[in-house]
Amino acid sequence: MLNKRTNYFKIQLMSAAVITTLSGCGPHIINGAIMDRNGFPVERAIVSLTPGNVEIVTDSHGEFSIDYLRDELGERIRLDWRNDYEVEVFKAGYHVLRETFYYKWGELALEPIIIAEDTIRVTGSDAAYDPSEHGDRTHSAGQSLEGE
Repeated sequence: MLNKRTNYFKIQLMSAAVITTLSGCGPHIINGAIMDRNGFPVERAIVSLTPGNVEIVTDSHGEFSIDYLRDELGERIRLDWRNDYEVEVFKAGYHVLRETFYYKWGELALEPIIIAEDTIRVTGSDAAYDPSEHGDRTHSAGQSLEGE
């Protein structure tokens, strides 16, 4: 008797799982991680999803999860299935990066997104510098609001 009852409950659970999967009620989410060129996570990077009007910030592990979109009024709506999306990653001190991917349905784990640091190339000058030609060097050239 117990064995028949156990099998009945197993069948019920399996049926519920199949119905949930077929009806699309399962988790619909896009997961990803932002890393620098050295493989370190980039925390507090802004990740934007287009279309969808969604902007989120990565956590301390450089990870993000997107499980909704926003409509024209800013209300949350579910992810569109079978759609192309673009992720844009912005973090001060790094180049902006855009990647396009296809989202079918369910849970999608993106490959880690690698962003590169902004670099500034400084080159020397061959011009001769004579400090005596530059008057009073005790003050900055910018505006000072002290004493006003």
